[in-house]
Amino acid sequence: MNSSPVQSSQTSIHADLERLVRKHAATEYLRPIPPFSAAMFGEICVAITEWLREHPGANIMLDSCCGTGESTAHLAHRHANAFVIGIDKSAHRIQKHNGAEARNYEVWRADCEDMWRLLAYYFHEQKIVCEKHYCLYPNPYPKPHHLVRRWHGHPLFSQMLALSAETEVRTNWHIYAEECAEAARILGYTAHCQEISIDAPFEDAMTAFERKYAASGHTLYQVCMKK
Repeated sequence: MNSSPVQSSQTSIHADLERLVRKHAATEYLRPIPPFSAAMFGEICVAITEWLREHPGANIMLDSCCGTGESTAHLAHRHANAFVIGIDKSAHRIQKHNGAEARNYEVWRADCEDMWRLLAYYFHEQKIVCEKHYCLYPNPYPKPHHLVRRWHGHPLFSQMLALSAETEVRTNWHIYAEECAEAARILGYTAHCQEISIDAPFEDAMTAFERKYAASGHTLYQVCMKK
């Protein structure tokens, strides 16, 4: 089934982006961590601890907003020496996951906002290095007044980037990609935005969205951000 390109009245990087990013970076996010998130965080910590005990020196990777976990499984197969953590807040999407096809990943139903804050503290305290953080095809929220709903306009964007040595975002909307890269630069990161190609029969697609967008002829964008 073909997918329509993102439609928006916004034609370039939002004029309020820099002010918003700097404001969020200078303030503390104080939303309380709910009990459910704390419990999920505990499960994730146990899984990471057990994996690192059995595989000393192994890499950790994070797949935020992983949906059904297809991308998490894809990353696990691609990076056999890494433990890949998939997180999505939707029970409906997580329940569609068929189960671990590889032993080096798990998916959890959890709120990314809460997990980013908790994992940042945990990684720092345990001196754990997260090699790479993926966020693939997030909701673009294309209406201009919804800038704050895009991840780069969120109060926790700086926390999202700080979790790993490198963060990769993919999208099918060029303005989202350009804004994300610019927001990272404002925070002192090196950011590269480029087009990527997923060719038929689209076996290299990392998510169902990526497969659908590629099959519909959309231009796909990859944003890689490093400190």
